[in-house]
Amino acid sequence: MILPNRDDFRCVNLPTMIKQIAFFLLLSHSLFFGALDRIQKAMDKKEYEKAYELIIKGYEKEPNNPGISYYHAKLLFEEAYAKYHLDSARIAIENAKEKFNEAPQELKEEIIKVGITLDTIDLLHENIRDQAFQNTLRELSVSEAQSFQKKFPNSIYDDLLVYKIDSIKFRQARLSEQEIKLVAFLEDNPASAFRHQADSILDDMRYAFLNANGDLKDHYAFHKEYPSSRHLAKIESYVLKGSTASHDKQNYHDFISFAQTKALKKKAADVLFYLSNKQDLLSHPNQDSLSGARSLSQVALYPVIQNDLYGFYDQWGQSRIESLYEEIYPDYKCELTKDDWIYAEDKNGGLILTKNGTTVLSDIDGYRSVSDDVGLINQEGDWYLYHKSGFKIIDRPVEAAEIIANKWIKVKSENYWGLFSYMGLQVAEPIYDGISKLEAFWVFEKNDLLAVYTEALILSEIEERGVSLEFKFDDIELVDKNKLIGFRGARECLLDSTLNFLIPWGEYEIYPEASGWYLRSDQGYQFYSKSEEDIMTRIFSYMESNAGWLALKTELDWMLIPGRGTLSPSRYDSIKLVNDYSAMVLNNDEKTLLFTSGEKIPITDERIRTFQNREGFLNLINEEQMTIFDPNGKEIITGKFQKASFLNDTLIRVQIRGKQGLINVNGDWVLNPVFDSLDEKDGLILTLIDGKIGCFDLLINELIPTEYDARVVRLSSHYLVKKEGKFGVIDRNKTEVISFDYDKITFWNDTSFLVKKEEQFFIINREEEPLYDAIESVTLFSNNDSHSIYRFIKNGRYGLFSNAFGVLLEAEFTDILNIGSEENPLIFADQHLDKAGFHVVSYVNEKGVLIHSKAYTREEFEGILCDD
Repeated sequence: MILPNRDDFRCVNLPTMIKQIAFFLLLSHSLFFGALDRIQKAMDKKEYEKAYELIIKGYEKEPNNPGISYYHAKLLFEEAYAKYHLDSARIAIENAKEKFNEAPQELKEEIIKVGITLDTIDLLHENIRDQAFQNTLRELSVSEAQSFQKKFPNSIYDDLLVYKIDSIKFRQARLSEQEIKLVAFLEDNPASAFRHQADSILDDMRYAFLNANGDLKDHYAFHKEYPSSRHLAKIESYVLKGSTASHDKQNYHDFISFAQTKALKKKAADVLFYLSNKQDLLSHPNQDSLSGARSLSQVALYPVIQNDLYGFYDQWGQSRIESLYEEIYPDYKCELTKDDWIYAEDKNGGLILTKNGTTVLSDIDGYRSVSDDVGLINQEGDWYLYHKSGFKIIDRPVEAAEIIANKWIKVKSENYWGLFSYMGLQVAEPIYDGISKLEAFWVFEKNDLLAVYTEALILSEIEERGVSLEFKFDDIELVDKNKLIGFRGARECLLDSTLNFLIPWGEYEIYPEASGWYLRSDQGYQFYSKSEEDIMTRIFSYMESNAGWLALKTELDWMLIPGRGTLSPSRYDSIKLVNDYSAMVLNNDEKTLLFTSGEKIPITDERIRTFQNREGFLNLINEEQMTIFDPNGKEIITGKFQKASFLNDTLIRVQIRGKQGLINVNGDWVLNPVFDSLDEKDGLILTLIDGKIGCFDLLINELIPTEYDARVVRLSSHYLVKKEGKFGVIDRNKTEVISFDYDKITFWNDTSFLVKKEEQFFIINREEEPLYDAIESVTLFSNNDSHSIYRFIKNGRYGLFSNAFGVLLEAEFTDILNIGSEENPLIFADQHLDKAGFHVVSYVNEKGVLIHSKAYTREEFEGILCDD
């Protein structure tokens, strides 16, 4: 037998072999795919147990066939199947996909022919995933969501689940209402979609706690720790109120440097501008506009009428507010107004205007100025407190307001008083019957009791969120600006400027005198030692003191303790304090006048008299003479005086045999005792002899003869005197300057006099020549350091004279008023043209320069005329 070669085998036998193998495989797959078809039919008929048995057999025959795993997953995903299990279905379909990817290509092709493809596997996987996701949503929790993510990584639901997990965590943290839980949430979930909301809630929680519990220091700390807080403006608003409660300039500067909120920085700078008398511009964000405001503050306005409407001009004759207003306050017609706010009414109602006509507030019913920087505005019948930079200080209506010590605003509300800062901080609630400031102390009254506080204590309590007052006094009495005595029933105490006890409460009367503090009770007197801050236990039956001495009565004698000088304490049988410099002491029946200087004067029956208007000087009087001593015990003069008294600080008036003379404190005679009377006024000593009057001029130590009918009056370097019913002027040499020919003479200036003669007035020079025509009447109009202005009448008309500038206005006017001030007069001069029915009003400065002139009808004139 001849065997075929290899090539023949390859050509003849190999195809036969492949066919045999293919037939076998086809037979095997056909048998298996028949099983898959049977599984599908069982599923279609809902014969799920049969399908399960077929699937189990399929696993036994071909465990790596993806079709079996596919149908297994499909069966487990069928809700009607008793062994329905979603997670097992997921595992089965994931196995199916894994087996499909690993299966031989021929097997893949055959499985695809029966409808099982990678897409159908993926679709079933997606359906299982979607159902699992729905189940997760129904029982949503962090663990369920995380379990789903683990089972279905990178699913289309990842972002949503991340959001849901964040939502759950955020909700749990938020519902806990604990800051620590929200902080932990943010730390654990830095990319959370709820981060902004959590930040916001955390910010709100922190601020709510701060607002309920925090003081000023806490607000500063919050501001520093959380600079991005959305409550920063409210934090800064609190700081603005709290830090500026003292109304000190530096506090406003500090806030402006500290704050970020522009509106609050401007508000602080506005108040600082007013507090600095409108000088501080550097801290203000709007320096240019504020420069204009500063210049406006120097402007004073008066009203004018045009077309029956009011406007305002300034003191230089410039129009400042256009004539647009139907009514103004009557006060504006009587005097120049420098107020920053002007009240006017147009057809729409009341307005507040600046002095350049800008509207600050509208639709108001009235205005009252409280101070240069605070006003009251009436809105719908209620009064509200405003700062003149334009903001409402407090929201509650008030009945009245006043500024106390340029520190706080005292406000009356519902018939009670409270205190507010310029920024609206409630310093003291309006519940008090009265509030006042007495030197260093703030006094609050309620139900007939008093509470006393100092500014420092009030400010410290403000920083700690409120003032709490103790009403423990029935009454108080100031000792000096830094001490007070408090009274409560029969008890008293002494407090210093910090309200610390200098003397505690006790049933005694307190006498805080210069040399020490003394307590008087039913038992006697006690001495309080300030240095030891204690009350002496020893009680004295009597105590007497003044600025120079302390006298204490013991059981056996008296103790005298000097309060000044070099004397040592000493003991006597009896002591009588005369004044701060001397005391009368008795020892062994011997009387001595003892001075703090150490001087001692023995006395017997002399009477001791003090001088009412010259402390320290003494008059020792006996039947023979008087002796006057100075505070050091030095004898000034001795004489047989009937009377002695101080005429002024340095001159002693003495009387001898009914005549009076003058001695100075050095003991020298100034005027011999020849006068019936001596008196002093304006540096002139009036002298009287036999009904005739003269004087002694202390400035030049010259005696004017006692020969005139009335008191001599100084006229600059001359003297106005009266003789035989007429007035004249003499100089220091007693030479006649103006003849005795006038009913009245007034000094006009260095070269002239205003005189009255025969019911007419003249201004004359020293040669007695009239400088102007005679006038009917002269009255002082205004007077300042520059000159005096007089209003005069001539031919029934008014004019003005100045003693420095002569005639300011000729006598052509119906009336002349000063609507300015004494220091800065502005003259309102009216010329009534009766026939024409007009009034021509001229505004003239103090030098007679015309500022502004305008003609008015009678009705218009009455509209600008001051009712006063």
